[in-house]
Amino acid sequence: MNKHDKNMSGSIRLAVALVIGLILGMLSYAIISKVGDYSSFIAAVVGALVALLIPIWQTYVVQQSSLALEVNGISRKVSDKAKVSLDEHSELAYLRKMKEGDNPGFFIMGHEPKRPHQDRTVSLDELEELLQRAKQELKDFPEKLADRKADMEKVNAFTAETFTKHECNKLNRPIAPEIDFNAEDVASTLKEFQQSYDERYTNIKDKYDELQSTIPEIERKVGQIRSELIENRSYFEISATLINSGRLNTSIKKPALFRVYIGKENYIDLKLTLSEFETKSEISPNSTVVGSFSSTDISQLPEEDRKLINTYWGQSVQCKLFVEDVHGEPTASNSIAFSEGLYQKIIFDRLAVVATNESM
Repeated sequence: MNKHDKNMSGSIRLAVALVIGLILGMLSYAIISKVGDYSSFIAAVVGALVALLIPIWQTYVVQQSSLALEVNGISRKVSDKAKVSLDEHSELAYLRKMKEGDNPGFFIMGHEPKRPHQDRTVSLDELEELLQRAKQELKDFPEKLADRKADMEKVNAFTAETFTKHECNKLNRPIAPEIDFNAEDVASTLKEFQQSYDERYTNIKDKYDELQSTIPEIERKVGQIRSELIENRSYFEISATLINSGRLNTSIKKPALFRVYIGKENYIDLKLTLSEFETKSEISPNSTVVGSFSSTDISQLPEEDRKLINTYWGQSVQCKLFVEDVHGEPTASNSIAFSEGLYQKIIFDRLAVVATNESM
């Protein structure tokens, strides 16, 4: 029962009660007027009945909770437990090197640098973050190349006569390991710097060329992986507003049901649980609570249900959320499309119409 139905039911009950009260009052008046000798007794009986009915009326009609449920939106997310191995896809070689660069080796005194064990599995969010970083690098490379080329040309402009220890110290800042200044053979020191700065420029140019040629393949592969994970390792998250328009607080139970209607007598049921149950389950009188309901990973559903979900996700088929309060009373939500963002778009369209008609 939705909010409109509950309000209508309450109004009907109130109207019926008023009519019954009016009829009882008229009957009481008629009886009292005809039986004058017993008027005091009858009045006392009627008063006692009224005194008895008032608390019953308040308990079972007035002092009641009235729960309504409105779905605000639905989203489909990939489980964090779903991992992608960067080693299994040759197209992701550049992203693998980026991740390895995030965990550089460490030095042990007197030994070669060692690398810790590299975990080259990532979640979809981490994979897409690596892709965005790679795309940003591609945008930044031209400026880096220009800077490296300018540095290289600056080093090449020095001669053995003009190159000093002071210049040596400045040129050592961006490179490792540093080059010692040999006052007895300045030309060889300068040559080392020229080679080092030439390598810096070449390394950046090689990375730029590699990324330019591989970024389309990376994007295609990430898109393919994203689609596969969404179809097989995703879950649904439903945002809903719980509205208690009654005068008594109420609470809902943790389990909920989300039904997708895909045809006559054909549907898919998703079992949900209320997130932050301890703080979101109780709704005070005349108040609202915005809660989030999450499904399990769809990999746990039968294969036929997974196929139906993937087929109808994003379509205009309707779906509803069902919850149950602590008294076992079920409540159904409004209907929304089984599509992410479509419900919000409908609201935006309505608001746009209002804004258009609103005078300045």
